[in-house]
Amino acid sequence: MTTPELRGPLDGQRIVVTGGARGLGEAMAVALVQSGAHVVVADIDPAALDEMLDRHPAERSQLRAEVLDVTDEAAVGAFAQKLFSEFGGIDTVFANAGIVLVKPSVQLSNTDLQRVLDINVLGTFATAREFGSRMIQQGHGKIIATASQAGNRGAAEWTSYCASKAAVISLTQSLASEWGPAVTVNAIAPGAVRTHINAHVMSDAAAAALTAGTPAGRLAVPEDFGPLAVFLAGPGSDMMSGSVVVMDGGAL
Repeated sequence: MTTPELRGPLDGQRIVVTGGARGLGEAMAVALVQSGAHVVVADIDPAALDEMLDRHPAERSQLRAEVLDVTDEAAVGAFAQKLFSEFGGIDTVFANAGIVLVKPSVQLSNTDLQRVLDINVLGTFATAREFGSRMIQQGHGKIIATASQAGNRGAAEWTSYCASKAAVISLTQSLASEWGPAVTVNAIAPGAVRTHINAHVMSDAAAAALTAGTPAGRLAVPEDFGPLAVFLAGPGSDMMSGSVVVMDGGAL
């Protein structure tokens, strides 16, 4: 039995990252390209996709942008079919698209909650289902969802987000049980990270309070997740499925 390399190589791998125009998705996509993969970044925001490509001229030859709304089931299915036909298969999908809503629960409407669930849960599931079903047919594949430490514990006024990420963790474990051995399904669970999706609630005071409770002494930045994405897409994670990989600086 040979021991797999811990990082890559990802040369020739065909990888998709949803919600990849900014934040964690962008950082993971760039790290994957730098490790040799061909990466398709999908996002709902065309302007953000163009800006992302402009930020990474050195990676442009292996980095492609596509507009996608993960809450549109038909669009996700068509997108998956197009990529499988064009590339002859997809090796790994990072189901990363998501939103944050922070609001007192007594003011949280069903419409508010449904919007978060539509993107964070149903969008993640549609992405996993459409790519996973085709990966099962091709005989191999990896799906990595973006969960959160918020899915492991509640937080005041983060009700909708915490509930959605708890659901993503459960989806990950259920799909891993159902789709093995052909397809592995794992999740990343970040702790506090300053990104565009939480900038409206991550004040300097909030960031300082979170940092004080983190043994690592700082909050994570998106670039921290690049090496983890490379590992999860590479052969070193072949024996992992149903795992939720925590990266929170020791906060939990």
